[in-house]
Amino acid sequence: MDTVNNVSNFLLKPFFIGLYIGLAGCLIIFIRSKFKERKLKKEITNLKHHLQMKLEIEAEEIERRKMEIENLKKENENLRITLQSYYQKPGRREMRQLHVYQKAVEILTDKAPGFAPSWQSALREGEEEMRKAERGVIPFLRKLLPGKPTDSSALEDPQ
Repeated sequence: MDTVNNVSNFLLKPFFIGLYIGLAGCLIIFIRSKFKERKLKKEITNLKHHLQMKLEIEAEEIERRKMEIENLKKENENLRITLQSYYQKPGRREMRQLHVYQKAVEILTDKAPGFAPSWQSALREGEEEMRKAERGVIPFLRKLLPGKPTDSSALEDPQ
């Protein structure tokens, strides 16, 4: 029993008591670090899962946008072809040319000071000739007179 007493006296010295307290503190810190490590591993796994889901969603979105862009390119090409065929229809080219002439007249009216009065008189003469053509006077006279008259005053309405 003496040895047990000696050993217990030896183990109860202040050095060993400090050692026990230090080891207990280390054990507590170790256990807390293991819990924290588990928590962080769970969080990392959760973040990896979220990242994987985000990448999948973005990949689907990118694929959808690529398909949308492809469809828009096809639609654009179809519209371009339709527009070209529209311009090729009879009368469409002339209508486009008339729009170009109208724009040119507007520009000249703004820029050339003497152009507007001359243009207005020429426009009135043209409108009068079209009215006569619509009434049938000019086509009738053209049928009667061989050749092409150079002056529209020879074809005036006899009213």
